[in-house]
Amino acid sequence: MTMQISDAEWQVMKIIWMQGEQTSTDLIKVLEKRFSWSKSTIQTLLARLVEKECLTREKQGKSFNYSALLTQEDSRKLLVQDIKDKLCSRRIKLLLADLIEECDFTLADLEGLEEVIAKKKASAVAEVSCNCM
Repeated sequence: MTMQISDAEWQVMKIIWMQGEQTSTDLIKVLEKRFSWSKSTIQTLLARLVEKECLTREKQGKSFNYSALLTQEDSRKLLVQDIKDKLCSRRIKLLLADLIEECDFTLADLEGLEEVIAKKKASAVAEVSCNCM
């Protein structure tokens, strides 16, 4: 998966993931209010997401219904691959530390992260290779 999704397109996807299937009219109302985007900008974003096969579009009366084809799980995989492609392998640990420091987590979330780290220790390498060159 090497799909490129713009920041604006991610915002559209987040709304559809949270709200479920949406009409174009409802999406335009929400996105105009939240981001001050024009109707034509929103329609362009929706068309791009359909073209990229992230959304499905069905005609319903005078508007369209949009629903997600790209799952949140698949989107997470895209983000992970994007980070791995853009960031030096030796610096990923710093990004992880920054995310842990700057984001809110429940105790259960942190315990889950500790489990992931404990499992990863079994396959730890002696030195992380640089992927920059």
